[in-house]
Amino acid sequence: MASASRFFGLRAASAGFVLAALLAPGAHGADKKAASSPAPKTPLLTQEQLRDCLAQKDKLTKETDAAVKSKADVAAQKAAIDSTGKALEEESTTLDRTNEDAVAAFNAKVIDRNAKVDIYRARAEAYNVEVERVLETKDAYEKACANRRFDDRDLSDVQKKK
Repeated sequence: MASASRFFGLRAASAGFVLAALLAPGAHGADKKAASSPAPKTPLLTQEQLRDCLAQKDKLTKETDAAVKSKADVAAQKAAIDSTGKALEEESTTLDRTNEDAVAAFNAKVIDRNAKVDIYRARAEAYNVEVERVLETKDAYEKACANRRFDDRDLSDVQKKK
């Protein structure tokens, strides 16, 4: 019985060693194959796909430029509102509250500023929608076109046809 358990233990250890020895070169060779094989290449864009990608890129550029311009307009409008708010704050400290004309003029300025704030908020919302559109266009372009290969001759042909 003792010899049988010793034989079984020896046999199991031998089998494990042989199995490890057999798998090691295979695994080592698999690593070399995986490292040496090039990454799968994406197929070339057709002329029609390339034309669509160029159109998407132009659209993205135009939308981005428009959004940057809108951002500058919104920022300028906010700066004007902020400066008006500071001026009204300073004016409120020196306002003669017993003079009805002065109070009425001040209230008219506050109403005018509030109207500008409402316009600013609407414009800021429109800008946010514009930014979302730009991001959607950018995502679509990146999924369909970015890092895609094309034939330089196709690009020349597409550009000539413009």
